Amino acid sequence: MAAFGILSYEHRPLKRPRLGPPDVYPQDPKQKEDELTALNVKQGFNNQPAVSGDEHGSAKNVNFNPAKISSNFSSIIAEKLRCNTLPDTGRRKPQVNQKDNFWLVTARSQSAINTWFTDLAGTKPLTQLAKKVPIFSKKEEVFGYLAKYTVPAMRAAWLIKMTCAYYAAITETKVKKRHVIDPFMEWTQIITKYLWEQLQKMAEYYRPGPSGSGGCGSTIGPLPHDVEVAIRQWDYNEKLAMFMFQDGMLDRHEFLTWVLECFEKIRPGEDELLKLLLPLLLRYSGEFVQSAYLSRRLAYFCTRRLALQLDGMSSHSSHVMSAQSTSTLPTTPAPQPPTSSTPSTPFSDLLMCPQHRPLVFGLSCILQ
Repeated sequence: MAAFGILSYEHRPLKRPRLGPPDVYPQDPKQKEDELTALNVKQGFNNQPAVSGDEHGSAKNVNFNPAKISSNFSSIIAEKLRCNTLPDTGRRKPQVNQKDNFWLVTARSQSAINTWFTDLAGTKPLTQLAKKVPIFSKKEEVFGYLAKYTVPAMRAAWLIKMTCAYYAAITETKVKKRHVIDPFMEWTQIITKYLWEQLQKMAEYYRPGPSGSGGCGSTIGPLPHDVEVAIRQWDYNEKLAMFMFQDGMLDRHEFLTWVLECFEKIRPGEDELLKLLLPLLLRYSGEFVQSAYLSRRLAYFCTRRLALQLDGMSSHSSHVMSAQSTSTLPTTPAPQPPTSSTPSTPFSDLLMCPQHRPLVFGLSCILQ
């Protein structure tokens, strides 16, 4: 505290010795006293204080003009808009150094790629990882690596944004600039194409038939390696797509249309695949209701699926009876029909089957 007392305003030495001794004010080259205006020549220099009038009084009795106040505010807003608006010139844009910050992935750099993605999945700061960002020759390959190393969704989205910055810099440096592709639409098409490929691999396994495992009550064996990898890829990238959708990185209408088309392409007998994908449809149900067109398509899909389930109710009921007869568990008495006046619904037999109960509940929940 003693140091602060020594450096008080009273004992502080002058920081500008060129001003001379205290209380002596030298003349400046451009001072108002030397301006030879018509008023100064006739009346002499008149020093006007910064605050004119009674600076300690009250302004409650002053009449303010609302039109003048609004015009002053409008001029302030216009001046702020002018100051905050910069000319959009290519010279002022920060140039991305492609050689220093990005490196193309090759077969020889596999070990470096593994190390980089391990750091990305860990807690290494992104500022350090941004010094060398890998760029794949095919953009969809990045989703396979992200799922392999289980990278958090936020850090995975950062990598996708860095990839967009790289390709944007490549486009700007070209002499002949092509038509700029919308990155939102482009990445929507890339991730939907990749998810569709994984979905096709899962559909081949869940498709009913001699080689598939579809159908109610079928024995579940070990999954093939390619199907297991496809399921892991689907689970991770579907959650990543949800994060990108909420973050505004995807085209909302295009992505929702693709989700609905995936369900519309499911064949009538692929109940296992439909049950696997129903949670995806339920997560986006709040987004579907914002579009009347997509809502009608979704409602038609759900009602058509429920009608198909009712058409096969006889085969389902016979399957339930055969499953009960071949069960190794002790037999339990079947539930008696309700004795009240309320009639039984057509879905009573479907709700007794553990295979079709989630389908009926899920489709009904979406319709509701």
